Amino acid sequence: MLQMTNQQKPTSASASTSRKGKDSKDRDKNISKAKDKEQGEWLPPQSPKSPLAIEEVLFEIVSRLDKHSLHSCVSVNRIFYRAAVRALWMSVQWKSSLSNPSFLPEMLRYGHNAIELQDNFDADLDVIAEKCTRLRELRLVWTQATDSKLHNILVASPNISSLYLYNCKPLTTLALSHIQALSGLKKLEIKNMLYVDETSIAGILRSCPLIEHLVLEDVRLSRVAMESLGVTPLRIRTLALTRSSPTGSFVRNILRNAPLLREFSLARNVHSALLTEDLLPGPDMYGCLVSLNLESCKTIASEALLAVLKLCTGLERINLCGTFVDDTALDVIASNSQKLTSLNLGWCAQISDAGLLRVLTASQHLVFLDISSHGVLTAGIFRPDLVWACTRLQTMIMVGIDMVRPGGQIQPNHTMMYNQLSRLLCLQDLAIGGPYQDLQLKAGFNKMGELVNLESFRIHHLQTALGEDEIRWLVEAWPKLKRLKVEQASLSEPWRRYFRRRRPHLILG
Repeated sequence: MLQMTNQQKPTSASASTSRKGKDSKDRDKNISKAKDKEQGEWLPPQSPKSPLAIEEVLFEIVSRLDKHSLHSCVSVNRIFYRAAVRALWMSVQWKSSLSNPSFLPEMLRYGHNAIELQDNFDADLDVIAEKCTRLRELRLVWTQATDSKLHNILVASPNISSLYLYNCKPLTTLALSHIQALSGLKKLEIKNMLYVDETSIAGILRSCPLIEHLVLEDVRLSRVAMESLGVTPLRIRTLALTRSSPTGSFVRNILRNAPLLREFSLARNVHSALLTEDLLPGPDMYGCLVSLNLESCKTIASEALLAVLKLCTGLERINLCGTFVDDTALDVIASNSQKLTSLNLGWCAQISDAGLLRVLTASQHLVFLDISSHGVLTAGIFRPDLVWACTRLQTMIMVGIDMVRPGGQIQPNHTMMYNQLSRLLCLQDLAIGGPYQDLQLKAGFNKMGELVNLESFRIHHLQTALGEDEIRWLVEAWPKLKRLKVEQASLSEPWRRYFRRRRPHLILG
């Protein structure tokens, strides 16, 4: 054994010779490199000695992105992954209705970039003001934030660019004056705030010239005129005044100074009687507008709606649910539908089959469509001689269609409907139903099997319960179906158990 070990071990003479040979080769390489350098031969750029140098630079860049962009950066490569995950972990989201001592260490460890407190009434906002001095995003939801505590946080983190205040009842107009110190503020959302005045809102818009996103929801604007805003230039791209009853002067003065507006919402302001001059304060309005939401604005004059729609030639999303639009407005939408992808005409009582058909046969890029009604629309919209152009539809909601008219023959009308719907091969979410809706295979319901991409099928207010043949067909149809919503009266409990046994992964609501 000892002899074998000695044989394997090199002698000192041979080891010395090996080292000399290696040193000679290294010396020759160095001489060669020096000669190449003297001759001016090009050498490839050398990589940084440490990848951490690149990661630190990248982290400084990605830490300024929003969360959605950070999630996209995670899948680029390893360096992007480390930098993006590190930035994501620099925010903390805490949802709790009870005091929890573990919140504080988590906040101190991660809460350097963004903090969200939701339903946390006992959160120590003074500690946040003391420890977190580099915040860029702050969300306070149902939190007992007082004017002074909010002021301390804003003073400690003057570079906040996104501020969200939801249901912070103790805040007053003094808190709004504190927001004026955030000169770099870009996004501001205030919801369910009782104390708002013209001076505070106008002061924020003047002192924060970078604001691009402004949302005021459930905020009392019924007495705010905004006459003091003057001709202050605004960079607002998203403006939402939801359930706040804004005055005509408030809307007019903001729109007049916001030429870059892209998304505009006055949803559910049922008491705001806005006139044409309020919505159109200038001749060059809405040049950049892509989204218009006037849901349930029943007090806006129809001529004002029509004037706005005529100017908005580049709209991609329109929500007129519950308004008094008529066929004249639908003609304008049809003529300006080159970019339209989303249209909500649910519960519009003054439109007709003919007006809707003009939209359906012209809008080629529609992805979302809601035409629910209280029997105003009939099966005439499924006429076989007028093929719908919106073959890219992914979501369609059509509850309450009168399937008796025209002609008074239910089965032929259903056949027309199934033939028209079977052409929508991209459909993923479909909601149908009404007092005269009947799902029968003999009426052509099996043609709906062409919708192989359907993932959600919702049935409302069927006239009769589903038959056995229809239930068995539903179990086998639509391989991608994930959710089936059927009312209790339309599907008995034994058949529900049958569904669950045959399609165990299907959500049966």
